Amino acid sequence: MDQNIKTAAEAAKQVTDMFGKEVIADRRRFCAALSDLSPKLSKENKAFYVALSEDIGKVYLREDAAVSSGRKTADEVIKSAVRSIGEYLNREKAEMVAVSLAYAIGWQVDISSGDTAEASSSGSVIENLFRKAENGDNDACFNLGECFYYGRGVKQDYKRAVEWYTRSAERGDCSSQKKLAACWHSGIGTQADLSKAARWYKEAAEQGDFESQKALVMCFRVGGKNLPADHERAEKYAARYGISMEEESVLEKLLREAENGSAGAQFALGNAYYNGTGTASDRERAVMWYKRAADQNYAPALFNLACCCANGTGIAADPERAAELYKKAANAGDLDAVNNLALCYFRGTGVPENRRHAAELWKKAAAGGLPRGQYNYAECKFNGWGVERNFTEAAMWYRKSAAQADPDAQYSLGWCCEHGQGTTKDCALAKRMYELSAQQGNFQAIKALGYMYMNGSGTEKNHSKAAEWFAKAAARGDREAAMLLVKCHKYGGQYLIPSEPIARGVAEKYGIDYDSA
Repeated sequence: MDQNIKTAAEAAKQVTDMFGKEVIADRRRFCAALSDLSPKLSKENKAFYVALSEDIGKVYLREDAAVSSGRKTADEVIKSAVRSIGEYLNREKAEMVAVSLAYAIGWQVDISSGDTAEASSSGSVIENLFRKAENGDNDACFNLGECFYYGRGVKQDYKRAVEWYTRSAERGDCSSQKKLAACWHSGIGTQADLSKAARWYKEAAEQGDFESQKALVMCFRVGGKNLPADHERAEKYAARYGISMEEESVLEKLLREAENGSAGAQFALGNAYYNGTGTASDRERAVMWYKRAADQNYAPALFNLACCCANGTGIAADPERAAELYKKAANAGDLDAVNNLALCYFRGTGVPENRRHAAELWKKAAAGGLPRGQYNYAECKFNGWGVERNFTEAAMWYRKSAAQADPDAQYSLGWCCEHGQGTTKDCALAKRMYELSAQQGNFQAIKALGYMYMNGSGTEKNHSKAAEWFAKAAARGDREAAMLLVKCHKYGGQYLIPSEPIARGVAEKYGIDYDSA
């Protein structure tokens, strides 16, 4: 492994800490920021640029949820990335980039080797950005704008973000022009003014930015504050940029209604930008529309905005603000908000820890019919979290949640049925619950099915099928399942012939000591 891997990984982590993990999808911005943070890593920076040109960053972001949930291991994705970029970089550099990016977005990877001197010099990062920006560096201006916009390394300040975007935009930086246009459009850091938004969209559009071209056409088609609709100009720009001017799209109708103050349209438009439905995904713009609808106390928008604040999606992470918004949404009748607010109290995130109050809120969500609330309240009753322990009530709530297809509740009900905990012992029903949960990817249920086939519980013994289920759980990173899979092939059993080569191959694949299995 490259001896500088720790240095590169920690420098990359500083970039994502400041600009969000999504920055790894933009090779230009990532490498410019990395250069600002760690100018001595010029060779490593070139390797990052090559790798990110092959969309490795986008692959990592796409696999992030799978790794975080345990459906895939970080090592699997890293090895795939190394193979993908191996024809462009030597093995050491490919591994350095792949591991560094994994570490940068928060995956659990080993970066223990290497020198850390350069990466530890983050104290002057903002100062260096200021110095470069004041000297006319457009990338530094844009990066400073991003720092103030998201509150990374500095106190969040939309007005100052607009100031730095403006400096860079006036010197012709396309990304700054597009971001500045969005600020004028949404009224973030400045007064909403569609005419000024159109001006900056046009500047970026002329540099070939397709999203800005579409936005410019839409500005004139829909109209808004300080810019009346002008179909003739819209058609002119559409023809210039090769954009279709067929009848008004669903997105344009939503935009017109949203600009006219419809909270429902504002919320729907936020969802469209968040999910990339009918337009490119733009989480920042989604947050802007959620804010407008939330300002009208629209419960679904309050909830979505709270989730964005909690996760740092499209806006700086702010646990206190998230909890406040969950409260507002909960008071407006949103059961998902009640559930998430309970989790805040359970963990002490954004509010003081209070498990008793968390249980009360989950009970409210459960009584309202929310399957996740029913599962969480069942967990409280099963474990005695904030309430008196009661296995019978726990099983009852697991059953209600499982009936609405919650995979965790299906697994937990299966466990109760298998062990006769809080309900009548019924191994056949337990197996059915595990199967339903496993179909939705619950790795605990997948492993449990392996045990059932191994022990003949609720079904006949079948070590071949047991091995199949253990293999699925092992592939999701479950070490116990990997050990059991080795044992299945090592010793064999009903419908499974022992095979030392297969057993040793599995042991090697998952790092299991064959002799101890």
